[in-house]
Amino acid sequence: MSDDLNFTVQRPPAYGELTDLLGGMFWVRLPMPTIPNHVNCWLLDDGPGWTLVDCGMDTDEIFEIWDKLWKGLLRSRPLQNLTLTHAHLDHSGFASYLVKESKCAVRVTLAEWLSGWKMWHEREEGPDEQFSAFLKRNGASEEDAAGIMAAQRKSKYPGLRPPREFIRIRDGDVVTMGQREWRVITAGGHSAEHALFHCAKDNLLIAGDQVLSHMTPSVIVPQAQPEANPMKDYLDSLARLEALPEDTLVLPSHGLPFRALHKRLAQMREHHLARLDDVASGISGKTNAFVIAQEVFPRVLYANPRQAFGEALAHLNMLASVGRLTRDVDASGAISFAPK
Repeated sequence: MSDDLNFTVQRPPAYGELTDLLGGMFWVRLPMPTIPNHVNCWLLDDGPGWTLVDCGMDTDEIFEIWDKLWKGLLRSRPLQNLTLTHAHLDHSGFASYLVKESKCAVRVTLAEWLSGWKMWHEREEGPDEQFSAFLKRNGASEEDAAGIMAAQRKSKYPGLRPPREFIRIRDGDVVTMGQREWRVITAGGHSAEHALFHCAKDNLLIAGDQVLSHMTPSVIVPQAQPEANPMKDYLDSLARLEALPEDTLVLPSHGLPFRALHKRLAQMREHHLARLDDVASGISGKTNAFVIAQEVFPRVLYANPRQAFGEALAHLNMLASVGRLTRDVDASGAISFAPK
């Protein structure tokens, strides 16, 4: 689907390589023990120091990469600013270590900073009864919920405590990074208040996970907000991004830099609308998120139940919001959906 995009490079650089992207801006690709298997970070030359956009997970491999770079090619000037697109671990997991070592400032949106703390507490405490109740309200049996809870306790991705201090950025703010001015664009759907950064002068977009070149970002209903409609938030964000020029150079967090922004936005919209149609057409009677997760996301249901359940609910809540399904909550709190 993304083969017809205008990629500016054909092959990714080696992990940890400092790749000159354009004047005063470098690309650092980091490995991850997950799917996708890498994350892109962007290093911008501020003159007296550096700004880094996203920093990767808290893993030994990533520690060694950053340690080598800061003791080598980057040693002459300090890291002054760490700017985060959002709070997911592959983007912010190593932030606290960098802040401790460099005393750099952290820029992030308020909702993402709060989300980072929430996710850290959830990882430290493990899945609790609220998560079990969330699973059961959405169709999981006692046995299914117990199995998923057990699997979750064994699966614990590394992540340091989030930075305690930060500079809040908001939609429409202008920040200086790499001697360029960037307008902050915030968007929902993939995360609570994801930040993208657009440089109009040089036609650049640091897109984070909101616009990817080879995959579509996950859109998940968080367990704390079971009635949320992140699919609408995500589709709305695609419409807003269409205001940017078609030939914008998009710098995604996963995959390769590319142009043809409008084409990619249309592809991602079509993917989600087609998946919504598939889910709706497969529902002939009363159903729930656990049934849909089993049918649509069976491979990740136990490995990553928050994603499987959350994506299933995102589709169901969206379909209910546009009147294609009804949503019912019975006296016990069980949530079900049915064709309208």
